[in-house]
Amino acid sequence: MSKFAAFYMFFEADSAAALQRLRTLRTMNPDVTFIPAVGTRQFFYVPMIIDKYILGSVRMLPLAGQISHTLNWMALSGSGVFRLSETINKKVESFIGHDKLAGLSARLDHEGFQTLHVDFTPMALWNLDHAIMRWFNSSGKLLDFDYLIFYEFDIYTTKPLDEIYEKYTKSYDACFVGYGRVAQDWYFYHFPPGSSWSTRRWLKRRKLPTTLYRCIFGGNMICRRALEKLEKLGIDFSGTPYCQSEMRLPTVLTAIGFRCGKLDFPFFRYRPVWSVNEVFANEDAGIFHPVKTLIPSEIED
Repeated sequence: MSKFAAFYMFFEADSAAALQRLRTLRTMNPDVTFIPAVGTRQFFYVPMIIDKYILGSVRMLPLAGQISHTLNWMALSGSGVFRLSETINKKVESFIGHDKLAGLSARLDHEGFQTLHVDFTPMALWNLDHAIMRWFNSSGKLLDFDYLIFYEFDIYTTKPLDEIYEKYTKSYDACFVGYGRVAQDWYFYHFPPGSSWSTRRWLKRRKLPTTLYRCIFGGNMICRRALEKLEKLGIDFSGTPYCQSEMRLPTVLTAIGFRCGKLDFPFFRYRPVWSVNEVFANEDAGIFHPVKTLIPSEIED
């Protein structure tokens, strides 16, 4: 059994930079199974249809978009609405994005990567745990690995993944950047509206501890046993618990008894991006986020 697998998320199917970084990662980590995935720019929901992120992060709509964003969140707390939006996403992307997806899938297949996983989770940037569970429940459980690393295209590493993550496997079942108890001034404690209350209610109904935890989602590490337990419990994260993935996944895993810890990644943050000079000056740190453009050593001649 391979020690690590990495769920590698493309944000755009035609991103040449993301594909090149994946190639470089595989060369550096020949014993790691990489699972390419795409689909997180699906921003088409019901009931409001539009959203402040209607074109991804490229164009943000003002007041009307903010209002619809909040209403969409609240509507998606119902699993039926969640599934309907997922179906709409799939049909829309199949119509307007088929060529991009087919092109990426063909390139990955030609280069010997795992089959591309295409995900249509609504509001996916806030529901990445759902994307992981959807993959694991459908095909991931057929692969051999002990730990899954969630790897985004804007994470850059200067060391092999096993060198970075191995020490954490000796003490923890799952690890997250920024893992810790949620403070009330944390933005996602209050957004979506009522999320902290609804999450505690979800836990209380299942007679689980109601302490809330937080993280930065990228770079997290989860053991296979935890994924299997979530599958067994039928927790696919659609609808409830009603909160953002960076609170939901660490909270649920801790509540059901898995040993969760904090990844000590000093150069891992939400923003701003790291420059090439900053990366070179601190390359011993091993892992950096966000690094949006390719480092010179990643660029093919």
